Amino acid sequence: MKKKNDWVFLLPGILVVAVVTQVPFILTLVYSTLRWNLARPDLPVQFTWFNNFWYFLRIRDFSKLPEFYSIVWQSILITVSALALCTIIGFLISLLLDHAVPGVNIARTLILGPFFVMSTASGVIWKTTILNTTFGWYGVIAKALGFTPIDLLSYYPISVIVFLFSWQWMPFFVLVILAGLQGIPGEIVDSMKVDGANWWHATFSVKLPMIRKHITVAMMLGLIFIVKEFGLILVTTAGGPGTRSYTLPYAVYMQVFNASNVGRAGALATITVIVTLLSVNLLYRSIQKRSALYE
Repeated sequence: MKKKNDWVFLLPGILVVAVVTQVPFILTLVYSTLRWNLARPDLPVQFTWFNNFWYFLRIRDFSKLPEFYSIVWQSILITVSALALCTIIGFLISLLLDHAVPGVNIARTLILGPFFVMSTASGVIWKTTILNTTFGWYGVIAKALGFTPIDLLSYYPISVIVFLFSWQWMPFFVLVILAGLQGIPGEIVDSMKVDGANWWHATFSVKLPMIRKHITVAMMLGLIFIVKEFGLILVTTAGGPGTRSYTLPYAVYMQVFNASNVGRAGALATITVIVTLLSVNLLYRSIQKRSALYE
């Protein structure tokens, strides 16, 4: 068969991916144009064009923005903070694990543990056995030291969520970045030692440029993983106090399972997808532009 027809072999994979990803998204777009309340089966399902989007995006009083914009800001704050922590700390841990020392294989295995734990399970563990002010480790240690423990989930919900997101997804960054460090040829490492390069120069002037693509992949995928995460929020803060720890995916969940409003949930889900795609594109362009400066 001629090479120009080789694309035919890709058709089954393309069709599967299209059905699995695009069909649900198209249905979400359709739902976003409907007025459909599951709690009111007596009301007919009506086509409302873009009224569901307008419900969230409209601004009646510029002195007081709608709650939707606060949720968007909280989503950006949580995502950017968690992504930055995962990248920086993940890179530093990868540097520590990129050495042939006794027990390094055990350390590499243990560091990946949180990545394989379900979000809801880890959230319950953190909330009940660690952060609980009465019988959790945090409460017991604080009382033993003579301090009155405060409820971190109530007073600092966003900080706790950022920490939990970072704890959950940082092993993924370590996995990808460590693979890049392990792929650096031994000849280059030996040359750095012969040339007398110090740790700072060898790390940030030689190793970091060589694994920039690995870091890019980790950040791009990590951004998607962190944006869509809501299990930890569900079982720890439940979006509270009030809506102080809401994110866009959690708001979609609440619109469906609490408000029973399929149309508004579809609109929020569509907005979430658009914001995520724009964020990934912006991050990719930013990394590419910065990489071009060093080439």
